[in-house]
Amino acid sequence: MNILGGIAATLVTVPFIAFYLVYIVTVKLTRKKSVALRTAVDGSLLFFMLAVHFFILEIWGLSLIQYVFALMFLTAIIFTLIHWKKYEEVQFIRIVKGVWRFQFVLFFVLYFVLMFVGFYIRLTA
Repeated sequence: MNILGGIAATLVTVPFIAFYLVYIVTVKLTRKKSVALRTAVDGSLLFFMLAVHFFILEIWGLSLIQYVFALMFLTAIIFTLIHWKKYEEVQFIRIVKGVWRFQFVLFFVLYFVLMFVGFYIRLTA
């Protein structure tokens, strides 16, 4: 059980490992790099979300998970409205993919920002 816990902790603290593993496995299975990239993005978002959550928890001692869910819900609403205005027909799968991938970009950026904020705070303390 400790081995599984260690693997899970590593994937959460360093989500790039999860991204890379999903990418490599998908490339080996499909031989299509574009499919592998999309699959890696989709598969590693949860690890980036958890890493950002734990960075915030470690840096400021706050749990902002409810705001993360509110942000995801607000993003879904905005994407739905934009999609509806543009196409006049809501395609649920397309919206979910768009929101999910936007969240990946957001949490990818937040991961690096929080990493540098954490380094700065630890070095100046």
